[in-house]
Amino acid sequence: MNKHRFILGVLIILFCWDASGENNKIFINGNIHTFDQELSVVEAIFIRDGYIQKVGKQEDILKSADDGTEIIDLEGKMLMPAFHDAHAHPIWNGMDQYQCEVFGLMDLEQIQDKIRSCLEGDYAKSTGWVIGAGLNAALFPAANPRKNLFDEVSKEIPIYIEISDGHNALVNSKALELANITKQTPNPDKGIIERDPITGEPSGTLREPSAMNLVVNVAPKESDELHRNGLRYAQGLANSYGITSMIDTAVNEKYLESFNHLAERDELNLRIIGCIEYGREHYVQEFSGFEDLYKRRSMFEHERINPNCVKIFIDGVLEGQTGAILEPYLDSGSYGQLYFSQEELNKAIARFDADHIQVMTHAIGDRAVRSGLDAYEYAINTNGMNDNRHHISHLQLIHKEDIPRFSELKVSANFQATWALPDEWITEINIPELGIERVNRMYPIRSVHDAGGTIVGGSDWAVTTMNPLVAIETALTRQDPTDRIKGTLNESEQMELTEMIKAYTINAAHLMHQDHLTGSIEMGKYADLIILEENLYEVPHENIGEVKVTQTLLEGETVFRIN
Repeated sequence: MNKHRFILGVLIILFCWDASGENNKIFINGNIHTFDQELSVVEAIFIRDGYIQKVGKQEDILKSADDGTEIIDLEGKMLMPAFHDAHAHPIWNGMDQYQCEVFGLMDLEQIQDKIRSCLEGDYAKSTGWVIGAGLNAALFPAANPRKNLFDEVSKEIPIYIEISDGHNALVNSKALELANITKQTPNPDKGIIERDPITGEPSGTLREPSAMNLVVNVAPKESDELHRNGLRYAQGLANSYGITSMIDTAVNEKYLESFNHLAERDELNLRIIGCIEYGREHYVQEFSGFEDLYKRRSMFEHERINPNCVKIFIDGVLEGQTGAILEPYLDSGSYGQLYFSQEELNKAIARFDADHIQVMTHAIGDRAVRSGLDAYEYAINTNGMNDNRHHISHLQLIHKEDIPRFSELKVSANFQATWALPDEWITEINIPELGIERVNRMYPIRSVHDAGGTIVGGSDWAVTTMNPLVAIETALTRQDPTDRIKGTLNESEQMELTEMIKAYTINAAHLMHQDHLTGSIEMGKYADLIILEENLYEVPHENIGEVKVTQTLLEGETVFRIN
């Protein structure tokens, strides 16, 4: 829908409405932070039929009330715009809850016990496989787990568990056998089959999707029911954290069908941008058929679903050394890998930019970030400056010369702030690989912001928690919110509270091409709102992640509430 036509329509509706009706709500007696352009804090708001109709002084707003108006006393709680998660995998990781998830387990025996319990679960009994995710790579030397961890659980049932970064997996001997992965099997394009250094036999670790899918392609296919149940789980979790808008950063046709299935039944409680994955279809079976799906993407459009986005992986990850870096890894001399030559990436991004399609790119290493920025610059030089609102996600390393380019090219910096702390991935994997100087430059959120770049926030759930408040706290402190890990990761990159809230509200709404609809509390916008038990501006930074969302509203209707 044309933005200006929408605004005109909303204004006509607002002028024509009277104050009667059962869907009226007035919120009073709270700390109402609008996050409008002036960062206004107001006394009350009036919503009607899912829209914000009035914002201002309590005395004036209450004049709109009649017998059908619900007056909600916030009792001093904070009311603000709902959160946007600019990077998540609601279906992909939602399915884990119905398979075998080992997220957060830090003990090898606990992991084995969990997988044993999964052997008795419904999924394993119905498919004959254990499939799941969440293995912590930092528990293993050089992030390289071995198949004996799972062979000790079972050599008869194939086991496939993705490492929590989503770029690696560990399998047991049975899974290797079924996939016919042997000592003689060559590494697939852009993938690595890790091997025993003495025997040369596959060790069980598979790096990047081309290698992982050697096993996935012989495993049971995901059902529509599994997709839909995963989505229902994920959106329930999202709503509980105050999230009403989300970018699914790697969708295929089945995922888009699941979004539509819920939307057509009025069950979809999220505004979704679905980014169709480009460039890996030749070796990731579930994302095959890009060109056909790209041509037909409009058939999946819905009031709450926007499929006009493309996802491109530029590199891999630092663990396993598939992330592309400008200076070599210390222990191997490798520079990692880029998925595309610069010419290929330039042409791809320029093509989609010319089609007025938003492009989001995955870039972990500083060489990958530079390659992405170069490609966006090429698109601008080719097509002119369009309002496609491209973005780069992750940004673990950025060369200092590239930091100002985010502002210059109008490319948003999509950070996963929950990673910006000195956890085991940093201390046990990244420091030996890269050295302390590069580690202390990781996740330069403040530097990009200070250089004029737009910061947006995403979780990459289920790599880490979906809770925006935990991410906001981590961005402010650069420390572990649980206090399990001591220390600070580059104190000079600590952010300010207002800017990080904007990263999850109005900035992310702009990124999603819906800042005229959501992201701030303003007349004519949807009443996508959350109520917090405490005012974030009155809570010590180290406690922000513990603050609870007590209620989430989507278009004025409650989709989550703490009873």
